[in-house]
Amino acid sequence: MLKQLTTRRRIAFFLLYSVVIILIILAATFGPNTWRAVKQLQLSYIFVALGLFCLMLYFDILRLKILAQALGTKLSFTYSLKSILAYNFLSAITPALSGGEPLLVYMLKEKGMGVGKGTSVVVIRGILMIMFIAIGGPLIIYYHRELLPNVWFKRMFDGVALFLLVLILFILYAIFSPLLAENVVARILHLLSRFKFLRNRTPQFIQTIDGWIEELNYSMKLFFKQRKLSIFGATLCTIGFICASYSMAYVILKGLNFHVDLGKVFMIQFVLYFLLYFSPTPGGSGIAEGGFYVFFAPLVPQYILGILIILWRFFTIYLGVIMGGAVIVKSFGIEQMEGFAGEKIKPVLEDANE
Repeated sequence: MLKQLTTRRRIAFFLLYSVVIILIILAATFGPNTWRAVKQLQLSYIFVALGLFCLMLYFDILRLKILAQALGTKLSFTYSLKSILAYNFLSAITPALSGGEPLLVYMLKEKGMGVGKGTSVVVIRGILMIMFIAIGGPLIIYYHRELLPNVWFKRMFDGVALFLLVLILFILYAIFSPLLAENVVARILHLLSRFKFLRNRTPQFIQTIDGWIEELNYSMKLFFKQRKLSIFGATLCTIGFICASYSMAYVILKGLNFHVDLGKVFMIQFVLYFLLYFSPTPGGSGIAEGGFYVFFAPLVPQYILGILIILWRFFTIYLGVIMGGAVIVKSFGIEQMEGFAGEKIKPVLEDANE
């Protein structure tokens, strides 16, 4: 449904959806002690949360600069900031972050980077995040299965873990044997084309996945064979980004005069983001708040849980979206975003030897 919407309607949908979620959270958690908790909120910790938001942005900017410079394009801090904020905005209003990546490739192209290399930067940036989430989530649950609050979550986690394992094995296969991987995909999709509702979509699926395999193979070879030091630097930035982001909930809890062990806060968020990574809703809205509620409900009094969730989402998502929206309006205009919001990255590898 969301793909047919204009960018203006996407924004309106995101805002309306977010407001509804916030109202539902407040209605479910508001109690006699909630207002007292708000009045006793320690503002010093809110400023620390703001500092963590700035630190998140800094590591994200630094990661982009390192990856771009590795392929011969030097980005200024200001331009990198504008690119990341615009990416955050468009990712938030499109399902599964699909709109932000083509925009980031475009921003890199504006600074003289070929589309193939720009795509590589975006792919490696995404893989670094997925790597930590894909490894961290299952590893934590293996040792702390009690973090999953009920049987339904255990089954969902196992399903996502199995899917991600198959996906990682396929990615490795595609990196080392791209042509064989394309043939395997084509055979599977031709079998599925026996179903009437998939028949007309099969050629498009094959073209999309073949392009994705070529893009992935090119990106991995380009960076891991020629730019290992840059990958190391970008990995350190990813670790810094995760630490700043995952510390947010802990700091807000301290501001609300409540303590939860920092290690447990980190573990819960690794598991939560593992389950959220393929969220179909714009910016993960609704699913993120619901998951956070379920995971933290056993640890935090209900009367502060709603305030915690709202502040957590504000600093981790909404503040970046607000700033990104301002960048989009000033630098591009809403109408120019139409092309990016409905686009997927198209692999263009003719600049491979630049």
